[in-house]
Amino acid sequence: INEKVVLKVGGMTCAMCVKTIEETLSALGGVISVNVNLGSEKAYVTYNPKMTSIQDMKKAIEEIGYQYFGIEGEEAEDLERKAREKNLNQRLNRIIVGFVVGILLMIFMYFHPGISMEQLSYLSLGISIPIFIYISYPIFSAGYRALKNKNLNMDVMYSMGIGVAFVSSVMGTFQIVLTREFMFYETAVLLASFLMLGRYLETKAKGKTSEAIKKLIGLQPKNATVLRNKTEFEIPIEDVQINDLVLVKPGEKIPVDGIVVDGESYIDESMITGEPIPVLKKKDSNVIGGTLNKNSVITLKATRIGKEMMLAQIIKLVEDAQGSKPSVQRIADKAVSYFIPTILTIAILSFVIWYIFL
Repeated sequence: INEKVVLKVGGMTCAMCVKTIEETLSALGGVISVNVNLGSEKAYVTYNPKMTSIQDMKKAIEEIGYQYFGIEGEEAEDLERKAREKNLNQRLNRIIVGFVVGILLMIFMYFHPGISMEQLSYLSLGISIPIFIYISYPIFSAGYRALKNKNLNMDVMYSMGIGVAFVSSVMGTFQIVLTREFMFYETAVLLASFLMLGRYLETKAKGKTSEAIKKLIGLQPKNATVLRNKTEFEIPIEDVQINDLVLVKPGEKIPVDGIVVDGESYIDESMITGEPIPVLKKKDSNVIGGTLNKNSVITLKATRIGKEMMLAQIIKLVEDAQGSKPSVQRIADKAVSYFIPTILTIAILSFVIWYIFL
């Protein structure tokens, strides 16, 4: 019997990362299908547990240089959140340092009274070396992992872009083939800083996507008060059965979908309908789990519980939407495998033509 699992994966930066993970997991014996979502950083895997295991998947993901946080759940969410916060802090520090130093280097290039071009070149080299290494290390590290796994992704292109800018600057400083007209220290530092800024904003956006799902899940209460033999019992929401009588007090969230059998109250259904004005619910009125009881005690009969509730269906639809790929994204995923080699080929040809013929 095939099983489905959702794995939390970190460290992805582009469509080629998605393609790499999908191909790596698909190569494992027993894996039937893999769909990796870049935005939510989830891998939806269907596999035969007799032929492969979660540990095999974890090992495969980590061997190609990505982070494995575990099976989707609270523990994986906590690990992902901590890693995301750490990455955000590190990237923010790199952004601040990079822009401050990069702007100063830019100013020095145009305004350097009393300093010769030769002295400026050595000064720029000394200032930029530690800063450039500090900012660009994650980019070069990701590019190295991609090449190690015989994969051309955007990190390889980024590494070449900022690497060539810095190396040409060093060559210009020491006048090896190039002259001092080819010094781009500020360009290399600022380019790396802009890339870090992009990664920072992307990570923030991914975090907001995860938080949106958590807020939906948080709308459902953990416990419910049921009436059995005219006695009130507070039980976990998972233990509520169809046709149970559920007591909901003012200020409490309705735990399950149901029909009011006793009492009447105004219910805030804005989380479902968007309508801010509470709706009066009386006997035989339908109520939705996760909505808020405003002012009176009501008793309802549970009609839908667990995965059948409207809120659970909404959460499932959102998660399915995150895990699916529209046709335009599938076209983009296919195009990117040709895009990067094409751009690198054009760059190399441009260099050869410029250097040899022009």
